[in-house]
Amino acid sequence: MRFISQIASNQRVNRLLLVLAVELFLFAPVCGVQFSSFGAFQSSFASLISDLLAQAAPMIVLSVGMTLVLMTGGIDLSIGAMVALIAAVMARIDVDYALWSTAVPIGLLCGLALGFFNGTLIARLDVPPIIATLGTLFLFRGFCEILLEGQEYGQFLDVPSYRWFGTPSGGLLLVGVILGLGGLWFSFSRVRRELLMLGGNRVAARYAGIPVFRRIVQVYTLMGGLAFVAAVCLTARNGSVSASSFSGMELQVIVAVVLGGTRVEGGNGSLVGSAIGVLMIAVLAEGLRGASMFHSDLLPFKIQYLEYVLMGGLLIWGVWMNRQVGGQDASH
Repeated sequence: MRFISQIASNQRVNRLLLVLAVELFLFAPVCGVQFSSFGAFQSSFASLISDLLAQAAPMIVLSVGMTLVLMTGGIDLSIGAMVALIAAVMARIDVDYALWSTAVPIGLLCGLALGFFNGTLIARLDVPPIIATLGTLFLFRGFCEILLEGQEYGQFLDVPSYRWFGTPSGGLLLVGVILGLGGLWFSFSRVRRELLMLGGNRVAARYAGIPVFRRIVQVYTLMGGLAFVAAVCLTARNGSVSASSFSGMELQVIVAVVLGGTRVEGGNGSLVGSAIGVLMIAVLAEGLRGASMFHSDLLPFKIQYLEYVLMGGLLIWGVWMNRQVGGQDASH
C-alpha cells in the first residue's frame, strides 16, 4: 500500500524511530523494566509500554488535529484550555449513569462549537491564528473558572463503561481508529492535497478553486472534536477535572508535531511522525520521573525538572531536522 511504503521509506520517520528506540533503551532500567530473566523482562517491558500508550493516547489524538492545523499554516494554542472546558462542562452535568446519553453528547457539541469558534475567528474575521487561539486560551480558561468555581469535580469514575476509555485498551482503540482512519484519509484524499496547497501558498490555493475559508473552519472544528475525545480519555483516566487541568498540554502537542516533521510554516505534515513525536515525549517524561525517584541524590535538583529543558531542545532539533530533510521526504 502507498501509505505503508511512504512510512517505510521516510527518512525523518526512520530517524524518529531510532531516537525513540534509544530513549526506551536508556530509560528502561529506571522505569521498572526488570532484566533478571527473559520472562521478567517481557512482563515488565509490556507493562511499561501499556502504561505509556495509555498516557500518550490523548496526546496522540490531539496531535492528529494539530498536524492538520499546522499544515494550513495555522496554530492552536487553546487546546489545553479547550480540553479542560469540555471536561468541565461534562463534569457539571449531574446525570449519574445517564452520562452517555446526556453529558457525553453535550461534551461533543461543546468541542465542535469551540473549534468552530476558533476557525471562524481565523477564517472569517481574519484574526491571525496565534492571536486568535491565544485569546481563546484565556477565554476558555476563564469559563472553566466560572463553571468549576475553583473546585475539582469528578463523576467520571462512577461509570465503569466510561472509565474503560482511560485504560490502555480503551486508549489504544481510540488511537487506532483515529490514527488509522486519519492516516488513510491523509494519504489518499483530495482534501489532503488541498490542505498542503493551502499551507504552502494560500493565494495560489484560492486561485485553484480551493474553498480556503471552509477548509480552515473545518480543520479547527475537527480540532475541537478531537479535543472532546482527548477529554474523554483524560477524565476517564484521572476521574476529575479542575480549572487548571491540562495546562501546558498545547505546548507538548506542538513540540511533538513539529518534532514529527510538520513544518510550522505549513505545507507539510506527517500524522505518523506526530504520533512518534508524542511517544518520544511520553518516554522522556516517564524516564525522567523514574530517574528522579531512584537517583535524586546525584544532582542538587530533581531530574524530572529537566523535562521542559529537554523538550525545548527537542523542539529546536525538530525544526532543524525539518529544514535538513524537508526536501528529501515527501509529505504523507
